[in-house]
Amino acid sequence: MSHEVFEIIRNMDLSDIEVQMALQCAPFISGLKVSNLFIVHDEHLDYLIPLLNEMNITWKILFHGKKKTTLLLYKAEMLRRYFSDVRVKALMMEAGYKREPVDDEDIEMLIEIFCSRYQRYMKTKRQFPHEMGLFLGYPVEDVEGYLNNNGENSLYTGYWKVYENLDEKFRLFKSFEAAKENIIRFLAQGVSIKNIAEAVQ
Repeated sequence: MSHEVFEIIRNMDLSDIEVQMALQCAPFISGLKVSNLFIVHDEHLDYLIPLLNEMNITWKILFHGKKKTTLLLYKAEMLRRYFSDVRVKALMMEAGYKREPVDDEDIEMLIEIFCSRYQRYMKTKRQFPHEMGLFLGYPVEDVEGYLNNNGENSLYTGYWKVYENLDEKFRLFKSFEAAKENIIRFLAQGVSIKNIAEAVQ
């Protein structure tokens, strides 16, 4: 992150939900990722949910904590295309997801299963659903690498743990950071996150 943007962030209200969207979800908002986790304080939900709907972002509440809520934000069509990859389908089958996603309704059913597994883990701290990487649209080779190595022996850790094509992932992470910096600059100029999303995609 550039010094300029770091200084901009220092002067921002970090509790502002649009600032949090920029910090947590910039690659997703910019169309570089198919999905994103978004963790917010419960007090912001009444503002956030209508905003997501206005932005045509599909969302699913994964877990209500004591004070914070974890949401999965996603673009159903992009996620369906991702799940149609042969290697992704094989990993999904191994993880116990039997239904092949052919439409948005199937995607919703898969997310419901993942949601129940995630909630179970958050309540018991047992059986983490490692297929989360697939629901976040991570490169399948890195999800495979993570599973085969029990999360160890990665080449690099950025937005996720990288196991193959390191140079390509460096470029991708750099584009993610650029997206974050661009959105932060727009917000600092008074542009709404909704208008930013419309402009950057």
